[in-house]
Amino acid sequence: MDSHTVPERDMDTYLDAVHSVAFDCHPKQLASDIGMSVKSLYRRLAEEDPMPMRLIDFVGIFWNVDREYQMRLIAPFLDHLGVVAVKRSEAGKVERGDVLASVLEAQQGSGKLAALIQVAIADGVVDDEEAAQLEAQHKAIEQQMSTLMGQLRAMRRPLTVVGQ
Repeated sequence: MDSHTVPERDMDTYLDAVHSVAFDCHPKQLASDIGMSVKSLYRRLAEEDPMPMRLIDFVGIFWNVDREYQMRLIAPFLDHLGVVAVKRSEAGKVERGDVLASVLEAQQGSGKLAALIQVAIADGVVDDEEAAQLEAQHKAIEQQMSTLMGQLRAMRRPLTVVGQ
């Protein structure tokens, strides 16, 4: 991409996530939580309203919903950046069994990806549906591997300095 090319962004992708979360979280309660009248919140969420959703509205919603909804709000941004996010493992809170389970999940995910690849390339062409399945499974493996590495980091002991 050269310096004069503007990346294409579909704002509906981001706004759809906000609308979905706002309506799933009961707009009246959410409006109260973010210090806005219900009428103002509905206006901000209305696609045809001349006063669109502002960043401050998005941030207010983000900080006033639970983690599941926060992940739904942030997912389109992560997709746009081409990254995945996983919950960080706390040092001292990870057991060997957790790590072994993560290894098995990653192996199963890799096996599933291999099976999808085999089906997708059988006819010599990867169609849109197959490409979407491959992309989704690849993303799942990235998340599994990131979780595994985070668990291993959380199990790491700091070096001890001897003789000081």
